[in-house]
Amino acid sequence: MSTTAPWQVLTCNNPSPMTLEGTNTYLLGAAGADDVVVVDPGPADHPEHLQAILDATSHRSVQQILITHRHADHLGAAAALADLTGAPVRSLDPELCRSPRLGRGEARNSSPAPLRDGERISVGGVDLEVLHTPGHTADSVCFWLPQHRVMLTGDTILGRGTSMVDYPDGTLADYFATLARLQSYGDVPLLPGHGSQQPDLAAAAARYEAQRRQRLDQLHQLRRKHPDHSPAQLAELIYGPRPGVQQPVILQLINAQLDYLTS
Repeated sequence: MSTTAPWQVLTCNNPSPMTLEGTNTYLLGAAGADDVVVVDPGPADHPEHLQAILDATSHRSVQQILITHRHADHLGAAAALADLTGAPVRSLDPELCRSPRLGRGEARNSSPAPLRDGERISVGGVDLEVLHTPGHTADSVCFWLPQHRVMLTGDTILGRGTSMVDYPDGTLADYFATLARLQSYGDVPLLPGHGSQQPDLAAAAARYEAQRRQRLDQLHQLRRKHPDHSPAQLAELIYGPRPGVQQPVILQLINAQLDYLTS
């Protein structure tokens, strides 16, 4: 990554099989700019990460706090950061938008506007375009930086491995449409919500699609062979008895696949 890139990444110390090395928080603003945008401030139970964000933005004004999706490891610290910086929290989901509390714990009267697909945001010398990219969750968004030709992908595409489909909120039908949309941006870098920067967004999206379709074909064949198997039994046949991630996550994936095959 170039030293002149208008972003800084702070990785929260919350590693796990689901979060990889931890949740990535992005600070967007050109070098020397007075204003900055914070994307995904991280979970609520890591005060050291919140302090790292405050330290990194101490000489700048946080204008907006943007959320890529509703999961707590991305959203949890947003309310505290809003109150400490005076910046609004914005998400595609209106229920997650929040104004900072002012003086004596009083909140502003109205919530900020939710993010919109195609919306342009210009702060700190950086332009962002909001892309609604459902699939991981229904409210997932990516942020395209057209000046620098780089995409912030949240959990839609990770730095390595594959992302879960949080079914029934997220669906495979939505995910395939999102992956096709992201492939149209070509071989540009992506900045993920977990893991390291990848060099080729289109290749990563194509790889995700191929992996999902391979799993769908595998499940289709197993259903024909074992028509009476439960989702849990099918999951064990595909992922093994000890898949390395939580069983509810595996069942979500299987149920998302079954929903796609039957619909």
